[in-house]
Amino acid sequence: MPGLEDLYREIILDHYRNPRNRGELETPPAHRAEGFNPLCGDEIVVYLSVDDDDRITDIKIGGQGCSISQSSASMMSAAVKGKSVRDARVLTRAFKAMMEMDKKEAG
Repeated sequence: MPGLEDLYREIILDHYRNPRNRGELETPPAHRAEGFNPLCGDEIVVYLSVDDDDRITDIKIGGQGCSISQSSASMMSAAVKGKSVRDARVLTRAFKAMMEMDKKEAG
């Protein structure tokens, strides 16, 4: 579906050129997590502030890497900001399941 592929490409490039929630939060009180892909060198640092009701009040993204990894981090940060930790986990599981389904169809 060429139109849909163009839309996806446009969204990815927009998040790469204009990343959302870029920066750092003071740790503590924010939580900090790092991810590193040794195969390609991409690295992501996520800073997360959560309130007493387990709601994500702020999220910042750092790191470096290809347009896919950096735009994915930007999209993820926009998707979970303001959500409960539980809802963010549900979203993460749904995304992973979708990626696994895509792998099975391609294989």
